Amino acid sequence: MASSSSSGNPIPAPEAVQVLVSLLGDESHVVKGASMAALRDIAAINPPLVLECCCTVSRGGRRRFGNMSGLFQVMASAVRALEKRDVDPPFMAKLAKIATAEIISSKELNADWQRAAAGLLVAIGSHVPDLMMEEIFLHLSGPNSALPAMVQILADFASADVLQFTPRLKDVLSRVLPILGNVRDAHRPIFANAFKCWCQASWQYSMDFPSTSLLDADVMSFLNSAFELLLRVWATSKDLKVRVSAVEALGQMVGLITHAQLKAALPRLVPTILELYKKDPDVAFLATCSLHNLLNASLLSENGPPLLDFEELLVILSTLLPVVCIHNDSREQSDFSVGLKTYNEVQHCFLTVGLVYPVDLFMFLLNKCRLKEEPLTFGALCVLKHLLPSKRPLLIEAVTLLLDERSLGVRKALSELVVIMASHCYLVGPSGELFVEYLVRNCALSDQESNVLENSKEVIRSNSNYHGFQYKRLEVKSGAVCLTELRSICEKGLLLLTITIPEMEHVLWPFLLKMIIPRAYTSAAATVCRCISELCRHGSSYANTMLSECRARSDIPNPEELFARLVVLLHNPLAREQLATQVLTVLYYLAPLFPRNIYLFWQDEVPS
Repeated sequence: MASSSSSGNPIPAPEAVQVLVSLLGDESHVVKGASMAALRDIAAINPPLVLECCCTVSRGGRRRFGNMSGLFQVMASAVRALEKRDVDPPFMAKLAKIATAEIISSKELNADWQRAAAGLLVAIGSHVPDLMMEEIFLHLSGPNSALPAMVQILADFASADVLQFTPRLKDVLSRVLPILGNVRDAHRPIFANAFKCWCQASWQYSMDFPSTSLLDADVMSFLNSAFELLLRVWATSKDLKVRVSAVEALGQMVGLITHAQLKAALPRLVPTILELYKKDPDVAFLATCSLHNLLNASLLSENGPPLLDFEELLVILSTLLPVVCIHNDSREQSDFSVGLKTYNEVQHCFLTVGLVYPVDLFMFLLNKCRLKEEPLTFGALCVLKHLLPSKRPLLIEAVTLLLDERSLGVRKALSELVVIMASHCYLVGPSGELFVEYLVRNCALSDQESNVLENSKEVIRSNSNYHGFQYKRLEVKSGAVCLTELRSICEKGLLLLTITIPEMEHVLWPFLLKMIIPRAYTSAAATVCRCISELCRHGSSYANTMLSECRARSDIPNPEELFARLVVLLHNPLAREQLATQVLTVLYYLAPLFPRNIYLFWQDEVPS
């Protein structure tokens, strides 16, 4: 690389790079950003050159160069870009000492330049892990203010490079365990997070290399000792951050400790996790992740029978049901990712229990539905969507009892469950028609029925069995299910039943013709007519049979009544959902059903 000076003389590449490095300390953020971008581009082509120039500037640390964060970020990019043949261990050791010297020079924690220095060390570890870790180990003994930062670097390294870190786990634990008992409360979350990362790395390594076991007796002894300390001391701390971080770590450790130790820990560990749901809804995701791991380790272990009976799981399941309700609303964009992840983790917890106790779990959910308490009913319906049981009659009976529920949240969950039941051929005969009419009824909702929202909120306020934070979030959740959303779900559901589930044809036809007549269902007429048109179009090859079915059933409106109702519906051509178009299409398909004089009139006069 070469450039030109103002006098026209070429500037050697190292000098050009040095200029860019010096610009990292410029007062202008624009200049800093531009120089960093340029250096990273150069580092991808010639990483040794960039490292040499950065190393020269780094002498003197933050006192001489004001943007050590940017400098370390560029150096980390250059180290990651190095080819194996270009890795010089003595030079890597020099860079590692520069980074650690900066970290230990301050009692600050988590400053931007510290994070950047840690990133450089992690990058060095990807090439020479033993060299980097030995540099870290030098600062892991005695009363050292840099201990938390060093432990955090080892955690970052475990997350970044499982393959390099996990074989060295024993060396890490042998140095960290002796100092673990003296860690102050302020630093415990960092150490707990490190154990979480280390256990995640070990678990990932065992999945990638199942034939290679690195958890020998020494490692297991270290993990068991750390587990006991976190469970008995850190998880009972008065500091919420310490408790949450300890539970996160314990949730990763349960899959690695011995079966006997896990069994002994359950009476203390389960209440500790559940207690977090009472404090703050924002930690629900972290608690649920740990709970999911705990259920997997306790119920699905290959080392013996389940460690928890279903009766012992009841308190867990009862705690999780309201959490389903709180975090189900995907329209809360600010918490979308966390809310969705929490909802999914809760479903995974129920799925795990269902694999071991399918009948017991189904009866538990049905009983919650029968209580008709909105949080429990809503949560149970959401779970049943994912765990459709084989006991079809019991489920149909329980769902039928909920068809008169006024709560919009419950009606939404119930409508979604009905569609899923249909896709599994649960809707047959008269009960199938009952559920189809339920969808039509909700398709006919009008905006004037907004008073239902208030009724829903009153139900929640009157329910005093849940913790305070759940009142507030649950009220927001139910209020967020507006009539338009419920109507849309039912309209799409009815169309799905018609178009994608062939087995539903015998339920929908000719039953949907009955849904045209009631005045209460006028707002659903466009959707109903579209479904009828789809049925007729799909069954055009046996249209005579379909028409015969209409005439054979005494409960289906007679042709004159149908014709009159459809013509009345045409009075408003601009009605929503293209009502007029849908009605005309139905009249076209049903023409052979009407008296011959009407049919001829329709065929000859109307088109003209």
